[in-house]
Amino acid sequence: GTHYTLNVTSNCQNKTMKFCKNLQQIVEIADPEWAPFWTNYKMLKKLIKELPSLVPADEIRRADSSLSSRSNASGSQSQNIEPQSETAGPPASHNEPSLKKNTAKKQPKTTPKKAMGKSPGEIAFFKLLHSELKKAAKFFDRTKQEFLLREERVRDGMEIIRKPNSIMVPDKWSTMAKSIYRLYKDLLLLELYAIMTYCSFSKILKKH
Repeated sequence: GTHYTLNVTSNCQNKTMKFCKNLQQIVEIADPEWAPFWTNYKMLKKLIKELPSLVPADEIRRADSSLSSRSNASGSQSQNIEPQSETAGPPASHNEPSLKKNTAKKQPKTTPKKAMGKSPGEIAFFKLLHSELKKAAKFFDRTKQEFLLREERVRDGMEIIRKPNSIMVPDKWSTMAKSIYRLYKDLLLLELYAIMTYCSFSKILKKH
């Protein structure tokens, strides 16, 4: 149990290992009741691969043309403004409106990143990411509360079996040890769930 958890933690930091395959193996050997609550890393990874093809081409072209037009406008504006000599007087009044006209209106910035942020693929990715995070947080909190109740039940059971003839089984301490070991294994599994969930979100955001 503990050795396996430590191995998984180190493997999470190993760049050469296929994280998705490792996560799939853990889901298969873990408690079947937990299967729906592991992070859907495979689907998130698939959405990231599909993002470039889901960005509308016309939006990217508009963003690129907007960037080029702004750079051209700034270049022409810098050419219109000539350095003044030290002996020259104040600029002529008829030049002021032209300068104001060049600087008055500023077009809103539209970059390819903003265009991608509005794409259906990007929206779908972050919706799924938020849903997975919400699912994981709810499951972890609920399971932690269940384990706190189990710990309290084990402690109460230990107080009961201290009394003579308190339970029907002959080897009462062996029975109690089995219940403690079972709780310990489940706590290790919850720790493993937290580690793998953290790694899932960390890795998928680095890939994004």
